[in-house]
Amino acid sequence: MTNAGSKSITPDCTTGAIFAMEGIRNAVVLLNGPMGCRFYHSTTSRFLTIRPLLRLPQEEGGEARPVDYNTLNNWFFRQERVPCTWLDGEDYVYGTREKVLEALAYIRDHVAFDLLAIVNSPGAALIGDALLEPARALLGEKVILLETPGWSASWEDGASAAALQVLKGLKLRKDREVPGRVNLLGVNLWQRYHEGDVLELKRLLALCGVGIGAVLCAGTSVPELERLPEAELNLVVCPELGLDCAKYLEEAWGTPYLCPDLPVGFSASERFVEDVCRRLGKDPAPALEESRRARALAWYKLRDFEQSYGRPRGVKFHVDIGPSADRAYTAFLRDYLAMIPSPAQEAELVFSDANVIAELMLENRTFCGIEARMPSMGYTDLIPKTHLGVNGALFLIEQVLNGLMSKI
Repeated sequence: MTNAGSKSITPDCTTGAIFAMEGIRNAVVLLNGPMGCRFYHSTTSRFLTIRPLLRLPQEEGGEARPVDYNTLNNWFFRQERVPCTWLDGEDYVYGTREKVLEALAYIRDHVAFDLLAIVNSPGAALIGDALLEPARALLGEKVILLETPGWSASWEDGASAAALQVLKGLKLRKDREVPGRVNLLGVNLWQRYHEGDVLELKRLLALCGVGIGAVLCAGTSVPELERLPEAELNLVVCPELGLDCAKYLEEAWGTPYLCPDLPVGFSASERFVEDVCRRLGKDPAPALEESRRARALAWYKLRDFEQSYGRPRGVKFHVDIGPSADRAYTAFLRDYLAMIPSPAQEAELVFSDANVIAELMLENRTFCGIEARMPSMGYTDLIPKTHLGVNGALFLIEQVLNGLMSKI
């Protein structure tokens, strides 16, 4: 629960599980639960990332045609993401199997997909229906089941459990090991700038001759995920989301993993690159030179701002994003910008989600809220942004300076 208040709305394990599965390219997530558990996730999912149109199952020799929006009545309720079994009172008494199989047959006949993930809502999980075998009898091997995302757990717990289930449910293989290739584990659509984060890490590592293979649960296709074991190293971006998966891949396939600090700020980004290059025998110099030039630009802008306004040194700030992110953001804002960590009610800058920021706004306080995780206030990003890496450090400083200017 956030420090901003005792009634904040925070995402739960079901949200984490759904968006982990939604992050797989050309996957369909069927929520086995009531409508009330579905609508928010269906509405939100379409805005988290750009996806291709749904396609009809391709007939032999025919073209793959887009799904007619009017056919998405049953189970989808005229929304493209997260169909639902709309459980009611009778289902909790007599079981959900019949509805689940009806929904699966409809999706099979009307939508083309590479993977279908069934996510039980907490209530459906209590029923204890055996769903995986009949689902695979209907759809084959391209279906996985998350029987329970957990109860009263965080969204990170749900996302981690779902990502692990993906690894166990897919047919992973290793034809060869690709030198200099890493996978990214611990990225999720629910992270505010997940697309920009991945692009920035790819850019920095590419400067050093390191390539990124699969990004688990954040835009990678099923065929690419099946080749996860071919990477030389698994890189855990966020331990709450990816550490369990890294340990599983090490035990099952012998792939070592690295779990560095989240690369927020110049120093953390430089250590991140150095750690990866050290493990892979690569030269970090090109990325470090990139960071040096960015530091020079940041120093120039910060010097002018401090000479004009005497800030950001001494400004009170509050971070409420998640355990590893809280540590990384706080270290950068405190050590590099000389700002002061404070409770949310005393801070001039609050880094969190729209729910926390809106709650603080209702207290009629004068502060600037900077979105650093989902949900957002609805700002539409056309250019990918990031808080990670060298470009992320510059963007974060930009938001700090402009946030302070909005209060002058």
